[in-house]
Amino acid sequence: MHMKTLMFPAVLAALLAACATPPQSSPGALYDGNSARVRASVVAPDWTSLRAKLGSALRNVPGVELGEAGVGGLKLQIPVSDGFASGKADMRPSLVRTLDTLAPLLAAEPEAAVQVVGHTDSQGSEMHNLQLSIARAEAVAEYLRSRGIDLARLSADGRGEADPLTSNAQESGRARNRRVEIILRPMP
Repeated sequence: MHMKTLMFPAVLAALLAACATPPQSSPGALYDGNSARVRASVVAPDWTSLRAKLGSALRNVPGVELGEAGVGGLKLQIPVSDGFASGKADMRPSLVRTLDTLAPLLAAEPEAAVQVVGHTDSQGSEMHNLQLSIARAEAVAEYLRSRGIDLARLSADGRGEADPLTSNAQESGRARNRRVEIILRPMP
């Protein structure tokens, strides 16, 4: 009888422990069952393949430069001196053709976030140039959206005259500084 008396509390404790809810992991935990599934479903873009496809597609598109955007990203630099009328954000056919070349390749990479950044030269007021660069970036982003790139992947920003590539003293420098950059990075 003494053995049965000792066994009952031990069996009861084991049953209660088996029914207990496991502790929740902290938000910053490196591993738990749920976050492991989420992390496993996020696939990084194949930058090497995308770079090769973009490079091939851009062979017949004059002036567009393809480069790195930090670690794990790409940057397309598109001159827009002929892409927009002076002081305007309405796209001209030459820019539309360039975007038509890029859009299918960008749309095929759903793991890549697409940030469009507009830049201007230093002609005119700083505020006007900032507003113009934002309007141009938004026009390009909207066009890319209309060509199949999910809105959740797109962002648009303008830097105005703040980040020149070269001096604005000569027209050739100002033309180089008028550009739109499309920066591709892994989705957050």
